[in-house]
Amino acid sequence: MTINYDSDINSSKESWRIVVRVTHSWHVPSYNNPSELQSIVLVLMDEKGDKIHVLIKRLMIMTYRHLLNGGESSTLMTFGVGLNSGDYKPTSHAYIIHFLNITKLTSIVMLASLYM
Repeated sequence: MTINYDSDINSSKESWRIVVRVTHSWHVPSYNNPSELQSIVLVLMDEKGDKIHVLIKRLMIMTYRHLLNGGESSTLMTFGVGLNSGDYKPTSHAYIIHFLNITKLTSIVMLASLYM
């Protein structure tokens, strides 16, 4: 599978593979219970410096939380893509990535160690 760049991401296909690193992340508390997480928001950047907004909803947080190391490069595959039409847009990218229960996030360090 070809590696794509953040600037390539759109809703025209379902099969994307990008190599990115987390540049910013923050937790969004639940409106009704501020001690509970509603979602995690990320900004991912590829090697060209292009950035894209990512949303990890409450049901996916426990699955991916331990894999989100700021500054570490990772391969991201099998995710949802939608229009970035919300009021809050941390990037100028027209689309947003949504993590799904089948999203694959693999550290580049982990991949490199498999081939050494």
